[in-house]
Amino acid sequence: MNPHQIKYFNGLDFLTKGKFHQENNFNRLPLKYEKIVRPDVWNLSKMSAGISIRFRTNSPELSAKWELIKNSSRSNMTKIGSSGLDLYCLIDDKWQYVNSAIPTGILNERSLITDMDTTFKEFLINLPLYDGIENIEIGVNQNYLISTPKQSENKIKNPIVFYGTSITQGGSASRPGMAYPSIISRKFKVETINLGFSGNGIFEESVGQALCEIKASMYVIDCTPNSSPDIIKTNALKLIRQIRKCRPDTPILLVESIIREYAYFKESDEFTFGSLKFIQAQNKELKWAFENAVNLGIKNISYLDSDGLIGYDHEGTVDGTHLSDLGLYRIADNIEAKIIEILKLKENSI
Repeated sequence: MNPHQIKYFNGLDFLTKGKFHQENNFNRLPLKYEKIVRPDVWNLSKMSAGISIRFRTNSPELSAKWELIKNSSRSNMTKIGSSGLDLYCLIDDKWQYVNSAIPTGILNERSLITDMDTTFKEFLINLPLYDGIENIEIGVNQNYLISTPKQSENKIKNPIVFYGTSITQGGSASRPGMAYPSIISRKFKVETINLGFSGNGIFEESVGQALCEIKASMYVIDCTPNSSPDIIKTNALKLIRQIRKCRPDTPILLVESIIREYAYFKESDEFTFGSLKFIQAQNKELKWAFENAVNLGIKNISYLDSDGLIGYDHEGTVDGTHLSDLGLYRIADNIEAKIIEILKLKENSI
């Protein structure tokens, strides 16, 4: 028997992170939500953003087969980011990037790494950000072992849940692991649930039902960029109160909208989407919702303003709105600092 022959295993047989249900799929919302959320949100929830597979193997070679729902192509993203995979290995208790798998169609088979030594290692594969996965198989060399790793004891026990927009979902990361909730997941070694819905993060009660189902360490609400000032005024405080009713003690972090780069040059009024005055009005309404929540006696609620959220050099986006890896890393850093503060973590112990 050829020792280099690849044997494939169903990805669902291993440790799946980033979804809060046990269904045999890679959807972010369970099937019952098809009748609860708007169709646009439901369709976006079938994209596998933030979902990963963890496994342990001593194989010198790793491959992957994956079947996409659409083989989507986005003008402001790489194919790897929208429909591909990336691989990490746990080295000295830190996740180290290894390689990516580039898709070419609906059905894909790619080698991820070859010529490794045969000590046991733990790996993580991040799934596509802007496409869905019908199925995925992980390949190892014949006669080598692959298994599910033990659940690690993390300092943050329960997942951090992110509800937001295309920026939260991962636009425009170069590869799946660079979505900012995934960066935070690796930094804190905590599971994150990515409920970023491109163009559709509008503080909705229907998505709030999903948030309430999840026993979270905290909720990060990053819906402001998609929501008009009127929508924020109507929905944001309602969502806060909904979460607080179902999860009385779980911390909530509200995040302002970044200032789109082109907004600095627009003289339009506050009714023109994307203008500086419009974004300032969005953030003003979010601050109003936060202050009213505090005045109502709602505890464990925090606020992160847009100042320096993606740096000050105006180099953090791909298209003026969606973040490059640089911008995603910077927003992750700023949210990480708030997580440390809110959950009272010691940074040197992370």
